[in-house]
Amino acid sequence: MALLDALFGNRREGRSPELEAAIAWAIERVDPLLKQTGGYPDRYRKPIAQALDYAHALAAQVPGPLVIGAQSYAADPLVHALFATPDKLCAAVDASRAMTAFFQTHPDVSEVYAMVAVRRTAKVQFGLEMEGEILRRDVRQEVVYFTDHALADPGLSEAEARQQIARGLFESLIGHVVKRIEARKQEKRAMEQERGQLLGRLRTATAERRGNLERTLQSTLSRLTESVASLDLDRYPEDFDAVLLEPEKYLFLERTEINMDGMGIVRHPEAAGSNEVAFCDLIGSDRRRWTVILIYFYCDHVRNRVSITDRLANAQRWLGL
Repeated sequence: MALLDALFGNRREGRSPELEAAIAWAIERVDPLLKQTGGYPDRYRKPIAQALDYAHALAAQVPGPLVIGAQSYAADPLVHALFATPDKLCAAVDASRAMTAFFQTHPDVSEVYAMVAVRRTAKVQFGLEMEGEILRRDVRQEVVYFTDHALADPGLSEAEARQQIARGLFESLIGHVVKRIEARKQEKRAMEQERGQLLGRLRTATAERRGNLERTLQSTLSRLTESVASLDLDRYPEDFDAVLLEPEKYLFLERTEINMDGMGIVRHPEAAGSNEVAFCDLIGSDRRRWTVILIYFYCDHVRNRVSITDRLANAQRWLGL
């Protein structure tokens, strides 16, 4: 990890030490034996440099920083939508390993930047609506709400936080390289199991069934041979190229604008209290979406709330509540 710490704090040009460090880290993550194959490290320089540039470009596009505080919570519909109550942020900070490590490293820090990732969902509810001077009941409303709050990539400044975000995105892309190789390993294990089962059935097969079983076995052995060949280390650079030269297939951002009021209810653009709120979704190859935004908040406020919450929780446990 120290290699990436050095990398994401510096420029990446040509054969810079920072790019070499990224190559070394990526190879170690995928398979350290690749260092002993031909073409290392030159063979990996282009795809890894392109992945680094892409990760930084995505990190720069993450919206924010969004200031989180009492004033913005009351005035900013996006803040109110993201955190239904002020304690939501405190709970997210308390549950985040990245934030715990950050505060341990920076015990006296007073403010922090970090990326929050949430699941955005819309649901239908029936509520009250004022139509002129008439109060209507059971009016169908579409409400935008957020769950699974996760805080990551904290930094002392916006620039530092975006560097951390870029590092995380780069690590995710290298993770996709690993997944491609692991999928082939799993396929190989499945075919080895199939081969064993076929050999077992052949031992007890009747003459009538032996011919079909032998043909099936030959097909399995042929596919197994191809699978074994695909796991030769000399083929791994193809996995780097497949992912890192086309990173947008595995990770990208998508923006969505929604008109909503301060309570998260979807409104027509011309409706009173309607505000257009832009959301940015980080989407992976599995097409799952995380709405992401860079936030800024004062640490003392969060720490005090977390401390109070912890004390209340401990008191409830002691009382058996």
